[in-house]
Amino acid sequence: MALEAGARLGGYTVTGLLGAGGMGEVYRARDERLGRDVAIKVIAQALASESKELARFEREARALAALSHPNILGIFDFGEQDGVHFAVMELLGGTTLRERLSGGPLPWRTAVAIATAIAMGAAAAHARGIVHRDLKPENIFLLADGGVKVLDFGLARRDPAPGAAAAPEEETLIGTAIYMAPEQILRKPADARTDVFALGVVLFEMLAGRGPFTRSGIGDTIGAILTEDPPEIAPPGGTVPPALERIVHHCLAKDPEERLQSAYDLVFALGEVTALPPGAARAPAWPVRIAIFLAGALVGAAAAALFFLLR
Repeated sequence: MALEAGARLGGYTVTGLLGAGGMGEVYRARDERLGRDVAIKVIAQALASESKELARFEREARALAALSHPNILGIFDFGEQDGVHFAVMELLGGTTLRERLSGGPLPWRTAVAIATAIAMGAAAAHARGIVHRDLKPENIFLLADGGVKVLDFGLARRDPAPGAAAAPEEETLIGTAIYMAPEQILRKPADARTDVFALGVVLFEMLAGRGPFTRSGIGDTIGAILTEDPPEIAPPGGTVPPALERIVHHCLAKDPEERLQSAYDLVFALGEVTALPPGAARAPAWPVRIAIFLAGALVGAAAAALFFLLR
C-alpha cells in the first residue's frame, strides 16, 4: 500500500512518490531533524513477509552502511515502523548509465572516466570485503554534476576466504546473465575479480554500444561467456586505443587468475591510457568528473534507488 504525502516514517516526512516496482516503492521525503531532502526505499509488504527478500533488503542496507565513498550511493538510516521496512538514502539527480547508452556508444575518454569512477567505488567496497556481484549499466548512476555512483548492493556479499566453499545461496544463479563472470555461472565463490569481469563487460558496452557476449537467448549468452573470446571492440564511427582494448580483454579473461587482480589495478591501468596524447582520439562530448574529492549533499529530482527497484 503506497504511502501518502505527509506520512511519517521515523523522523522523515514523505513528500511524494518517485516510483514503484516489484521490490517496492521509492519516495521523496524530508529529514525533519537535519532539514534535507532524502530518498526512502520501502520494501513491498508482500516481500517483507519473505525471509529471503527481507534478508536481501537488510543486507543491502548493511553493505551501504559499511561504505562511505563518493562513488557509492550513501545510506543515512534504516528501520521498521508498523511493519514497514525502509532505508533512507541520498536523493540524486541525473540518469542511469543504461539510459545514457540508449544514445549509442560513448567517446573512449568518457567511457574511461566513467569506468574509473565505477572501479574506485568497487575498490572501496572490496577493501571492506564486500563484492557487488551485479555491476551493470542499470546500477550505475551518472549525476547531473558529472559524478558517478554505484547503486544496488542487494546482491552483495562478503568476499570469501581463499579456497572457501560456495555458500548455500550460491547454489542458485546470482546476478544478471550478460554481466556474469564464469565463476558466477558455475556457482563458484565470487570475489573482487568477479566484479572486475563485470566492469570489463560494462566498459566494452560503453565503447562498442553492445555487450561482448550478448546473444539472443540466455543459454547462448552463458555459453558465450564460458567458451568464447570477446570480439574486437570496433565502435561505430570511432577508434579505441589498442592499450584500452587490451585492458578490456584482460578484465574479461575466463580464469580469474588471468584477469586484473583488483579494481585498483583497473584504476591504475585506465590512468595510463588517459595519459595518451589528446590527439589520439576525439574529446568526450559529455563531461564526466571522477568524484574523488566531492563533498556535501547531492540533491536532485529523482532518487537513484528508483532505478534498481525497476530492474
